[in-house]
Amino acid sequence: MGMLIDGVWRHNTDRFLKGGAFKRETSELLSPTPRVVADRLQAEASSVSLIVSQSCPWSHRTTLVRALKGLGDVTVAVASGPRSEGYSVSEFSEADTGEIPIQYVHQFYSATKRTYTGRATVPLLWDHSARTILCNSSAIIARALDQVGTGWRLAPASVTAEIDQLNARIYNGLANAVYRAGFATAQKAHAEAIADVFTTLDWLETQLSQRRCLVGNQITEADLFLFATLVRFDSVYAPLFRCTRRRLADYPVLWAYARDLYAWPGIAGTFDSKANLEGYFRNDTDTNPHKIVPELPDLDWKAPHGRERLGKLTIWHNGTLVPFDHFWEADHAACL
Repeated sequence: MGMLIDGVWRHNTDRFLKGGAFKRETSELLSPTPRVVADRLQAEASSVSLIVSQSCPWSHRTTLVRALKGLGDVTVAVASGPRSEGYSVSEFSEADTGEIPIQYVHQFYSATKRTYTGRATVPLLWDHSARTILCNSSAIIARALDQVGTGWRLAPASVTAEIDQLNARIYNGLANAVYRAGFATAQKAHAEAIADVFTTLDWLETQLSQRRCLVGNQITEADLFLFATLVRFDSVYAPLFRCTRRRLADYPVLWAYARDLYAWPGIAGTFDSKANLEGYFRNDTDTNPHKIVPELPDLDWKAPHGRERLGKLTIWHNGTLVPFDHFWEADHAACL
């Protein structure tokens, strides 16, 4: 691991462990509101790049929203490779960054704030015109992407409060809890995280047994956020983070729900299984120092899920719920 201290990259330095427990730090960069970010994207999307990693579920949240919204004008750059100085990037010229050659994600942070101290995380939106980070909060970026344009919403005002509650519960009990389990260096901290992970999975198994999505049969942001964790569970979080009590495939309802989402238009194209494994097992050398990629069970993500029996998928469009299959337009696939 490593981080920036007063704008300078320091190897083997981090502040995420406290008493053997993983504590995720918040960024010291101020985050604009989703509306401010959305307005910037609508005004000049071609001047903003979304920087992501294939192995980062927080990044995946944003690319899932981008895919379903059909926002091909928002370009994506993928950070990848060994974490010699955190995430590396190779798609930015000096003209893009104000005569500052960018090789690593942390350089976006020091270019934005010369004395930045903290972890250099993705996703982030880089504003080429202002030569600064527009936003580095996955939740705000996802919500902003949803607010671009008119028509339909993944987080409509009528259910925003419910979505926010779901997102918070799933983040605390599952999405961040798997990292608390994987990065723990004390048995007690690991056990506490594991308890949260499987309590939350058990709750989700019950919640989704009589409904197609987290909010009734309505496709929302909460489903995409959950999917970004579920799609990595059996391949990464079980073997690498030692979340082995049960697999996703051992939950009949959740496993079918995950396959249902995977079948939605555009979703499968946002996930590169090989790049995801490379990112976690070969590049995250702190948790897997020998870079060994294990043999994984053969799971068929395209197998019939049978959840049509719970009703048709719907989506919020121009003030009302409409069938999702009637709404989807083929030209949305151009952004994938």
